[in-house]
Amino acid sequence: MVSTDCEADILVIGSGFGGLTAAALSARAGARVHVFERHTRPGGCAGDFALGGFWFPAGATVVTGLEPGGILRQVFDAVGLDVEAVPLDPSIVFHLPDRVVPYVASHAAWEALFAEQFAGAPAGYRRFWRWVRLVGGEVYRIGAALPSFPLERPADIRRSLRAVSPSLVLAAPWLFATIRRVKRLLGADGDPAADALINALLLDATGATATDCSAVQGAIALDLYRRGCQWVDGGTGALAMKLVRAIRASGGTVTFGNGVAGLRPDGSGWRVRLDDGTTLSARAVIANLPPGGLDLLMGRPPRLPEPGKAWGAFVLHLGIDATGLAPLHPFHQIVSDLNDLETPGNNCLVSIYPGRGDRANRWSISVSTHVPPGAFAVPPAQAQRLRCRLEGRLLEAVRRVIPDVDHRILLLRSATPATYQRFTGRPGGFVGGLRQTPSVVALRAPGRRAGRGMVLAGDHTFPGQGTVGTALSGINAARDVLEYLGMEAPL
Repeated sequence: MVSTDCEADILVIGSGFGGLTAAALSARAGARVHVFERHTRPGGCAGDFALGGFWFPAGATVVTGLEPGGILRQVFDAVGLDVEAVPLDPSIVFHLPDRVVPYVASHAAWEALFAEQFAGAPAGYRRFWRWVRLVGGEVYRIGAALPSFPLERPADIRRSLRAVSPSLVLAAPWLFATIRRVKRLLGADGDPAADALINALLLDATGATATDCSAVQGAIALDLYRRGCQWVDGGTGALAMKLVRAIRASGGTVTFGNGVAGLRPDGSGWRVRLDDGTTLSARAVIANLPPGGLDLLMGRPPRLPEPGKAWGAFVLHLGIDATGLAPLHPFHQIVSDLNDLETPGNNCLVSIYPGRGDRANRWSISVSTHVPPGAFAVPPAQAQRLRCRLEGRLLEAVRRVIPDVDHRILLLRSATPATYQRFTGRPGGFVGGLRQTPSVVALRAPGRRAGRGMVLAGDHTFPGQGTVGTALSGINAARDVLEYLGMEAPL
């Protein structure tokens, strides 16, 4: 029997998309929900912040999942929110060293464009893109059925049964394969530019290139950009605020500027200590944190991903005077070295957010690149040299999109893994969850259950990074705690 003599049924630590999704669904189900966020804005790594008169996204995030039947759309429908999203076609524009390639939505149009842009590529690449459409489409349908992985309890099997269909046989044989293996089997090999485009997409969406990216995760990552990329006014930060309003409308509370500083078991529930010294009790806790962050709250040494299993990020934030600039696509991926995308600065995502109203000529630009989380754990002078070098590399990337950007800069700031550790409570500064290799996907999918009445949500649990992935983690977290409390989940 779970005690009801608590100040909250469910306490949510952090307001990333996983935590907000879980909180909104739980409040909708009638639970007494309290969310505590240390910072002044919601969204975590997919939130936003103000700096020098500009608004910036906390991370470079392409919005997916708001198409009819998409995972985010299901969440917003379940909590009674209307969200306007404009389909993006192309979803992103690639800038390779010698060509610019828009990633268009139509499969037929992409096949024709690929044949034109990569005229000398072997026929196996056409077979590969057809494989992506078939397998990625099936995995997409599985995800939209909201499965509960890993299968740790009978409830997970029950929730996942609706994801089973006869066409599942298309995906099953590839569960333990890599994208590189698929490409070789289909003869999609030998064109460095085509390989770089594929690797850039995979690295951004899964944290891994074709060499070790899970074939299943890779297929959905490559296909999702054509199935459901959207532009939302205000970006993911605006979506996070909508979820906050939904929580409050259902009777829950969301508190900013007061995070959770400590956590311990208390009878059949949990006792939580806040930054301001206040303590309160909860029947269950959803921690929108990586496992190491939860460890710190419970007074344990933090668990960190093994070296090479996860990435950090280096992000350049620019505020520019856009007077005279024509409208630009909001997302650009810049590849400067076809053969080495994992070296910081060689593969960058440029996100452009035009101002509105009387600030229409003040644009915010965020440029991100993958870095090893420990890259800046060096003497200060060495770290400063690395920061300056990467700022220069990322500015080079922006020049591919806005050639005269140097003369337009009004504000320039950069963020390292230490920035993410400080502002998002991620020990070690890891972002984006674990790299999606076959072993992670098929054998050791990150679990979310951390104890009795305690679950994790976010990009370090299944299915991984991105707003869609973290939202699904939040759906499953809500299911778990509501079942624990004897309540019915809306999804």
